[in-house]
Amino acid sequence: MLKSPFTPRKPKDFKVLIFYPNLHMSALMPQSVGIFTALLRREGYQLDLFDCTYYQDIDSLTLGKNTNDEKVENRNVHKYDNSEWHEKGVKPKNGIVKDFQKKIATFQPDLILVSVLESTYYLAIDLLKSIPENQRNYKTLFGGVFATYAADKVIKNELVDYVCRGEGEGAVVEMANALCSGGRIDQIKNFTIKGEGNIYRNGMRAPVDIDTVPIPDWDLFEKGSLYRPMQGKIWRAVGFETQRGCPYTCTFCNSPSNNVEYKAETGGRFHRKKSIERMRKELDFLVKKYDPNLIYFVVDTFLAMSNREFDELKELYSDYKIPFWMNTRAETITEYRAAGLEEMNMLRMNIGIEHGNYDYRRNYLKRNVKDEVQIKAFEIAAEHKYASCANSIIGMPDETRDLIFDTINFVRKLPKTIDATGAFIFAPYHGTPLRTYAIEKGYIKDEEICSLSNTSASMLRMPTISKEEISGLAKVFSLYVKFPKERWPEIKIAEKDDDEGNKMMAKLGEEFDKTYRQFAATALDLHD
Repeated sequence: MLKSPFTPRKPKDFKVLIFYPNLHMSALMPQSVGIFTALLRREGYQLDLFDCTYYQDIDSLTLGKNTNDEKVENRNVHKYDNSEWHEKGVKPKNGIVKDFQKKIATFQPDLILVSVLESTYYLAIDLLKSIPENQRNYKTLFGGVFATYAADKVIKNELVDYVCRGEGEGAVVEMANALCSGGRIDQIKNFTIKGEGNIYRNGMRAPVDIDTVPIPDWDLFEKGSLYRPMQGKIWRAVGFETQRGCPYTCTFCNSPSNNVEYKAETGGRFHRKKSIERMRKELDFLVKKYDPNLIYFVVDTFLAMSNREFDELKELYSDYKIPFWMNTRAETITEYRAAGLEEMNMLRMNIGIEHGNYDYRRNYLKRNVKDEVQIKAFEIAAEHKYASCANSIIGMPDETRDLIFDTINFVRKLPKTIDATGAFIFAPYHGTPLRTYAIEKGYIKDEEICSLSNTSASMLRMPTISKEEISGLAKVFSLYVKFPKERWPEIKIAEKDDDEGNKMMAKLGEEFDKTYRQFAATALDLHD
């Protein structure tokens, strides 16, 4: 039996630091931090936040790049005026290590709650490592997607005490209460726990009722955190969850693994939807408190619903009509829904095609959707007053240059008004079947973790295509899609990471922005 290392006290005397190791300038206040803030405040704990979002010197810790700048350079996202950030009170920072150390010294937390993605894990570890050992008078609790699927890796780190697998709403509060009260902690479900030389691995609790989860409380964030870029403009945005999980089984994503894990361990269904009544209550609260001019639907597949459910949501949203962003799949789009989305005042829709070769898409990605279905979805979307774009991934296991050009040529078949958003390089995240396949093929080692430095390069060591070629193709993907084929020899030069290639990229990029970003401005005008 393992008991809390703390002397019993009341929650008002127990300090919890919520540590958010975010990607640089990836600005959207997360659901998890907002929910845990609300839950722990309800219990009476002292809370504080350390947010990494606006630190420019993250790179010095992670050996990564400014991921937001790189997305702009690769034409994955639209350029925006940095002065708009400053007008909204968003100011870049430096001195992340010094500020983190100061936060620990002044707040003196008992528990540090860390919600990590795989890409931000090393950032969290590096900052925790910067605290002198004689000042580590706290325990650390790691949660999030990466912690869920790599719990055994995370718990072995000397800086980690507890790991929460799966949903944390009930588990984290139970752990905090046990730690605060001096109670037993080794048997708490969802947790892998380290203490007194032992590791305790507990099973999962049933999925939570997401209608009962508290509305996110983002008051710990700076006021400027409300703003984020979209379509070349800075918006006052909040995230909104209508459902949790995904019914699909894409092998590059770890969301389907939640369905498998929860069914196996609890018999419960991970994919759940909020009721209309709960969504109205939450929207009313968020609109009144934050006055957003953009809603960011944080849902894997927004249109994974019946027509009846869509009609109910459309009727609900007609009372707000705040411009919104969402992500979905081609087979969920019909003419009826596309028209309904326009009535709801949608700003932008991302549609995942991932790969342009049907056989590869079906066999490797488990996405058995025909080319004509995908093309039809984009043709339908192009008839409406919102921006649509195609999400693609390159550098996946066993891919070749020819296969990547299958994706380029497929995207070229889409309507000309479809926004160009480049291609993202495949990352073998823990919990994804494609990661398991890549390990089996010897393309990566089991111990490798996807860090910030992998945003611009493939992790896979494949005989079919080099890492350098994948990076070059990612850089110019949008150019291959939008420029006429007679310009392709120039674009191939721009693939290279040398003086000649960079000069060509600058030249073509400027031309691209003048010629192929016009529809984005049109979409913005429609929503002003």
